[in-house]
Amino acid sequence: MDNNNKIFAKEAPAMQKIKEESRLNLFVIIAHIIAFSFIPILAVLLICGESFKTMHEYYVMKKKCDVALRGTIVEFTESVSDFDPHETVYRPVFLYEYHGQEYRYQPYDMNMGDESALGKKYTIMINSDDPYNAYIPPSKSEIRYNKAFIKAGAIIYLIIGTGVVLLIIRFVRRKKCLKQDNA
Repeated sequence: MDNNNKIFAKEAPAMQKIKEESRLNLFVIIAHIIAFSFIPILAVLLICGESFKTMHEYYVMKKKCDVALRGTIVEFTESVSDFDPHETVYRPVFLYEYHGQEYRYQPYDMNMGDESALGKKYTIMINSDDPYNAYIPPSKSEIRYNKAFIKAGAIIYLIIGTGVVLLIIRFVRRKKCLKQDNA
């Protein structure tokens, strides 16, 4: 009987060591999950977020604006770039006519390098109930570009999600093996 107690007494520190190692492994796995899933997810959101926003705005405006008109660039306003405070951008101002009345439209997200496009005509979509509500439809290549970024983001999410699931499965299996070895 005394020998059995001595054996259990000797195994107790070993069990504590295994528990400490499993806690450390859990911490390492959680750190890996955060590092290998959270950071890339943020990167994907930053890269693909603008494409999601652009496509959403396009579809919302496409539903509202039902009349196509020709608008002419009549002037440019100079402003500071949203991305670089040391860069100057030129935003075009469009003039268009609807039911005999002239309207002006300045797209926030359209920049041009210089004033060489003065007088150039573009198709402008307007809301027949509110002619001030207008937008310039993106080209087919812009739509394809944005859809490609959205698809790339979905693929990256799938890869990251699969990696996280595999890490969790690996952790659970290791934990089960440790429990079986200790039993």
